[in-house]
Amino acid sequence: MSQNVSNNKVIAKNATMLYFRMFFTLVISFYSSRIVLRALGVSDYGIYNVVGGVIAVINVLTSSLGTATSRFLTYSLGKGSLRELQITFSTAYYIHVMLALSFLFLAETIGLWFVNTQLVIPEGRMVAANWVYQSAVLSTVLGITQIPYDAAISAHEKMGVFAYLQIFNAILKLGIAFVVLIATIDHLILYSVLYVFLSIAFLLYYRYYCKRNFAECSLILVFKKILFKQMLAFSVWSMFGNVTNTFKDQGLNVLLNRFFGTLLNAAAGVAGQVMGILSAFAGNITLAFRPQIVKEYAAGNYTRFNYLICMGTKFQVIVCILSVVPIFFNLDFLMGLWLDVVPDGAVVLCQVLLINTIFFSLNPFIYYGIVATGRVRSINLALGILYVVALVLFFVTLKITGSYVVTYIMNLLVSPISTVFYVIVLKKILSEFDVKAFVVNTLFPLILLAFLSILLAWFITLSFDNVWIKLFVTLLICTSFICSMSYFFLLDVNTKAFCKNYIFKKLHLLNT
Repeated sequence: MSQNVSNNKVIAKNATMLYFRMFFTLVISFYSSRIVLRALGVSDYGIYNVVGGVIAVINVLTSSLGTATSRFLTYSLGKGSLRELQITFSTAYYIHVMLALSFLFLAETIGLWFVNTQLVIPEGRMVAANWVYQSAVLSTVLGITQIPYDAAISAHEKMGVFAYLQIFNAILKLGIAFVVLIATIDHLILYSVLYVFLSIAFLLYYRYYCKRNFAECSLILVFKKILFKQMLAFSVWSMFGNVTNTFKDQGLNVLLNRFFGTLLNAAAGVAGQVMGILSAFAGNITLAFRPQIVKEYAAGNYTRFNYLICMGTKFQVIVCILSVVPIFFNLDFLMGLWLDVVPDGAVVLCQVLLINTIFFSLNPFIYYGIVATGRVRSINLALGILYVVALVLFFVTLKITGSYVVTYIMNLLVSPISTVFYVIVLKKILSEFDVKAFVVNTLFPLILLAFLSILLAWFITLSFDNVWIKLFVTLLICTSFICSMSYFFLLDVNTKAFCKNYIFKKLHLLNT
């Protein structure tokens, strides 16, 4: 019990650090986006979004191996073997070097061909689009070999490193936005080049930190074939799921480009950025819980394994609802405050994606429960088929209706279908997974909470005309309602006691 309390404190501390980072970077990121949109203009902003999307399709390869590296490093930590840790890290690093070279080949052949022949780029902007693309390629090639180091920080649960450095990163990105705004050379080219140099600088510092603090990050001349095969199999299936998911998202982006041009890409880019920031905001919970889910599975502690999945899902969805509901019903006003020029269609696309954020937040913890087992083939195969079918339906819908709104609403259905797949697969591969605790005690209450919160916010918006008053009242009443309902009906006795003691302790420290 005392060990569980200690582990809960680590989770709470890491979540607090990550949310401190997120609150700070959230404000700066929104303001930076306003400056960048002003500096680039709507069309160039759309170019940056759609060209970067091509890299995202290829870059998903790195995400797959990153998940594999994090899983195997954390699993080794759970087993308590330093030698196994060193072998795992070094093997992972050499794999990533090979992947970086493979990525470079794909990016400079298929990716480059696609950018120059298939995308609809405004006349006279192809050179700038290629600068954006090559900058992204350079950043990604170097970033691939950094992934094992990031995985080591996550496995050791040193989230404070991420927090402080990303705050500094956000400040520098704001500085870049102002530099681009006042520059006399091509703004799109300058923005992409400065952005990649900033990414490289932080990449190098992360590597320095890991080598100084973690023994396993000093490379040894070893390449374990069995481990390589395990990581490769894990990565290939993760890659399949990630590629098809990114193919769905960026395929939709390309469809919008083909049907409506770069102006709607700008709207989709703004909406996607809002969803990305809010997903990352809620995702801090995942980062704090994830290492311990893998460690508890490695130790065979399935009771706590189930507890972490259920409680983590509750916290993540609660945070997501707290963020999404007030924004959804005040989005016109907030968009006007945020951006000088709101791209046509941005508000309605953003509203659809906000609802999707709630559905999506139901999935990460049960997914990482599957990741902990190392058996990811079934889930990624099922999801891959779902994503490909969805993209085909998006194309058919655009052809028949010509409505991007209807297409985005169809995209909304993918996340809840995915949730069903996750539950079925985890129970199939791990009989100790408590389906009842997740579905009856976690999933259904969270969906009910989201519905009641949206209903309450809707009634509030009907009662006020003044936008500032409506925003303030929505924030106050919805936050109070969501927090009180969550505390009394979603948390168990031990979690309530822990949360209360943790909050009181932090308040006491602030007053001393």
